Parts: sequence; structure tokens; C-alpha cells
Amino acid sequence: MSSFNLLNIGVQSLTANQAALGVVGQNIANVNTPGYSRQIPNFISRDTPFGVEVTNIQRIADDFLTRQYWSDNSTFNKAQVYTEFANRLDDLLASNTTSVSTAMDNFFLAMQNAVDDPTSLPNRELMIAEANALTRRFNDLGSSLARQNLTLNDQLSIFSQEVSSLSSNIADLNNKIRLAVAANKPANELRDQRDQLVDQLSGYLDITVVDQGAGEYSIFVGNGQPLVVGMNANTLAVKMGDPDNTQPGIAVVIAGRVTEVTNQISGGKIGGLFEFREKMLNPAINELGRIALAFQDSMNQVHREGMDLDGRLGDRFFTDINTSTAMQQRVSAKSTNSSSLESAGVRITDASKLPAFDFNIVFSNAEHFTLVRDDGRNLSSAQMQTVSSPDQVVDGSVYRDATSGKVIIGYQGMQITLDTRSGFFPNDTFRIQPNRNAAENIGVSLTNGRQLALASPIRISGAPDNTGTGVASVEITNISAKAFSDSGVLKPPVQILFNNSQQMTYTLYDISNPSQPKVLDLGLGPLENQLFKAGQPIQLDGYSLKIVNQPAPGDRFSLSYNTDGVSDNRNALRLSDLQQKKLIDGGSYQDAYGSLVSSVGTRTSVAQINLEANRSVREATANAKASVSGVNMDEEAARLVQFQQAYQASSQLIRASQTIFDSLLAAI
Repeated sequence: MSSFNLLNIGVQSLTANQAALGVVGQNIANVNTPGYSRQIPNFISRDTPFGVEVTNIQRIADDFLTRQYWSDNSTFNKAQVYTEFANRLDDLLASNTTSVSTAMDNFFLAMQNAVDDPTSLPNRELMIAEANALTRRFNDLGSSLARQNLTLNDQLSIFSQEVSSLSSNIADLNNKIRLAVAANKPANELRDQRDQLVDQLSGYLDITVVDQGAGEYSIFVGNGQPLVVGMNANTLAVKMGDPDNTQPGIAVVIAGRVTEVTNQISGGKIGGLFEFREKMLNPAINELGRIALAFQDSMNQVHREGMDLDGRLGDRFFTDINTSTAMQQRVSAKSTNSSSLESAGVRITDASKLPAFDFNIVFSNAEHFTLVRDDGRNLSSAQMQTVSSPDQVVDGSVYRDATSGKVIIGYQGMQITLDTRSGFFPNDTFRIQPNRNAAENIGVSLTNGRQLALASPIRISGAPDNTGTGVASVEITNISAKAFSDSGVLKPPVQILFNNSQQMTYTLYDISNPSQPKVLDLGLGPLENQLFKAGQPIQLDGYSLKIVNQPAPGDRFSLSYNTDGVSDNRNALRLSDLQQKKLIDGGSYQDAYGSLVSSVGTRTSVAQINLEANRSVREATANAKASVSGVNMDEEAARLVQFQQAYQASSQLIRASQTIFDSLLAAI
């Protein structure tokens, strides 16, 4: 081997080890740089002439662990956002300062005082005050839930903007890496920067990353629409909810074309927001609204069947649940519908039967539709009974007016009216939300304690000479009946007379003229010599009479308007009984609210557990990734010594070749 070859080898070795020392120095310098992947020089031995060269600087990264981290990071961030919002909701519902249950306890406690002394104006005023406090609690809690929905929507907007920014930056790095690869230049730091941006992107939504070669990534939302394709980036935008504009979705905007991807996002912070909205916030809003409606409806119904301190029939205690505005707010039409809707509304006929969810009515043609529930339990119009009159519409039936295009659907305590002049077309969709806004809208209609209808409007008087054990009671069934059409009068006043002892019968008399009573006839024939059965209600016009135990022949009970019945508390007792009545899914008002609080609390606890589990999984993956890609200072120190010694030895090779060359020159 000539001295020239020795010199050449020494120079190559010196250059290669100098480059290796530079790589080690780069690793050491970036030991604390987030996202940095360690690098190693790849040496190759040269055949002719002898020597060595560094072919490339290799970036050490495990593609499997990198992709696993993106998946785990998406899952963790979803759990984190979900848990954060769940904790807020849990605190809101469970706090004594916002709890509806506490306010309801106070309301019924004040009612009990009025039951004990219905003549007391202070007791009555206290009951009104506690009713106002209760409705304010409903209002405040309903508004807080609505604000939480607005906060969620704001977060969707912020997150979508951040995703768009990250996508643009990734596309820019794709281009820089592509140019570097084309110029045969290292792009390790650029790849690190890009992977770090993808790390951040995976925190917002679940993504699919495809390496297209030439150093470029293509990134897709879930497994669907592209966010990044090479050097081109699309934007993520909030899409207005349709037909419910309070429930926006997410769309990818590609060259001006908007494609909704809400259903394709199941991970990341955005996925966490969607899951919280679907599984916790919307159910809480609907359940609170359903409790408010059931409370209003039942209280109003009983209160209107009573008599106030001035002898007038009761009015609504709380605001009407079926105002024109409220009915219209419960239905919304999809903007893409082909039909021209004249009017629409949802009248609640029995709030105790209301579902605790929203649903869609989707038409397949002019006559057929399907009630599409969010829980998947759909109901086709073919399964419903068709009736010939709007008055006949009950749950499970439908009325169609072929002339006007009106459809009235009876379903779970509702009458849903859709009125169109154009008829219905395939895919026409209407969103039904019976419980939305109910908690925010509830209020007290009464302004003073005298208006509280705590007495029954019907007085029952047993004849002084009755000898039997019969006890009579009355229940109002229709306060709009003719019997109550004139204020302060029962039309007509009625007397029941028991006739014989062998098989007890009774006759009902109209005693409008007490000196000349006549047998009562409600339009189906005279009510005389009717077979008596103890405890079986006797149906009259707008009310029913029930007599228990055993009256004796000749016993009489008279029914008249309860004039001056200020100390009567029969209707107050009925109002008080509503506290324990099973009106909502087999439970009371407070049972339903307790179930809501319990459900939210349980989901929040599970969410916290899942968050910690996902945190551990992500940390484990991050540690595994760091063990491959991270800089190990002990390892780098050893390499530093190794390459430093090789560098020094290379210098000795050059020095030796110089000595040989000098000796040759001296010998000439």
C-alpha cells in the first residue's frame, strides 16, 4: 500500500469520524428537545481505493410505536376533555346551591304548612315564594346547561381552527421534506418537527396517517376525508346543526366543498366533546326538562281542579306548557326538506309519558314516515292506527288530512302537528325535541296566596239522619265540563239517595229546586235505581263520586258548590300527594332528579377511571417510543469516546503517511 493510499484512508477516516462526532454532538445538544429522535451515522467500507465514508445520518424511530402513540394520544385526549366537562356537569347537578331537589323539598315543606292551615295568608304567601324559588332553580340550572352547550360549541370552533393550522404546517413540512429528499439532503429534523405536529394533531381527533413515499404524509380524518395530501392541506370547520342549530357538527372543506365528518370522529378532544354531548349533556338537558314538564303539568292539572280563597276555580299554578311559542320550539325542519311547511308544533297531552330523548320524523313518501329514535328503536307509520278525526288522535295513532296536507301524530304523551300545503317528499326530516328549553321556561303564574286553589270546589254533605257507614268523596275529572261552567255554582247540584237493603241501589237527583228534586239525566237516561257497589266511582259530569263502606237505605248525600269553603284543604292534600306520586318512569319528581344526578355521577366516576387508565397506556407507549428514539446520555458518552479515539487514530494515520513520504524524499 502506498503512502498516498495511507494518507487517503486517513483523510477519509478523519472526515467520517468527524461527521460521527457531529452527530453525537447533535444528539447531546438535543437531549431535552421535545420530539427529537436520536441519529446515528451509517459507515460503509470502500473497496477501491481503501477507506470509509458515511453514507447517511439515520434517524432512529419505530414506526409502529409512533403510530401507536398517535392512537393512544387520541384516546387519552378524548378521555381528558370528556372527564373535564363531566366534572363540571356533575358539580352543577349535585351542588346544594344549584340542586332542584333541595328547592323542591322547601316547596313541599311550605305546602305542608298550607295544608295544615289553608286559611293562613302567610302560609299561602310562603308557598308562592317557595314556588318562585323552585322555578328559579329550574331556570338557573337549565340556563347553566345551555351555557355548557355553548361552551362546548365554542371549543369545537377553537379546536377546528387549531386542526386547520396544524394541517397547514404539516403540509408545509411535507413540501420541505420532499425537496430535501429530492436534493439528497438529510431531513431528519424536519421529520421530527412533522411527527411532533402529528402528535399534536392526534390529540384533537383520530387520524389515519399514510406514508406516500418521497418523505410525504397523507392524513385522513378517521378513515375517511383527507386533511393533508402531500403539500396540500384542507381545513376543518364547524358545520351548523341541521335541523337543530344548537348541535353543530364538524366538516372538512375541500376546494370549497363542505363534507360533514362528525360521525367519522370518535377520538381526540373533538371526539370527547361529541361523546360528552351525546351521552351526558343532551340526556341531562332532556331529563331536567322532562322533570320540569311533568311537575308543571301535574301541578297545573290538580290546581285547576281546586277552589281558591275567594271561591273561584283554580287557575294554572305554573306557566302553561303548551303556549304557541313552546309548541313551535319543539319541532324544527331540516333545511334540505322539499316540502313547504306552513306550521308545526308539539302539544304535550300527558307529560308523564314523555320520552327523555329527541327523535326525528323521516318521510319515505307523501303518506309514510318513520319515527327515528336516537336509541335505534324506530316506529313506522305502518305500525300506527289511522284515525278519521283530529279529536281521535291518541298515542300510537295518526290523522291525515289529504286536502290540507296536515298530519297529526300521537306519540308518548304528545300530539305532533305538521301542516304543509305541498305534501311530504322522500327524506323530509323533522326534529322533535319535547323537553328542550322546558327548565328555562318554567315559571309561576299565580301572583298572591289568595289565588292558591287549596279547597275542593264540591262540598259533600251527608244527611243528619243517615244511619249507614258510607263515606263519600269526590274527584274532579274535567274542570271544563258544564257542571263548572258558571262561577260559584255546581250545575246542577246533586243528591244521591240509597233505595233498598236487599240489593242496594241508588238514585241521583237534580236538586236545583230542593223542594222539587228530579231524577238526574246526563243524556243517557234517568239515573235511578242504579246498582251500588262500594268503592266504585259513579261518573258524573266533570267529576266522579265514590262512596266506601255501607250506606243504609234512605241515606242521602248532597253535592253542591263549596261556597265559603276557606278551611277546606282537600285539593291541597292532592297537591301534596304529587310529591310521592310515580309520574316519571315509575318514580317521583325527586326520584327522577336523583336518578339524573346518580347517572351523571356514575358516568363521571367511570370517566375519571378511564382517564387514568388511558394516561398510563399513553405514558407506557411514550416511554417505549423514547427508549427507541430518545437520546441516552450514557450511550452518547460512550460513542463520543469511541469516535474521538477513532478521530485521533485517523490523525496518526495521516501523520504516519507524512513520515513515510518524508523518508522517501530524503532517500532520493
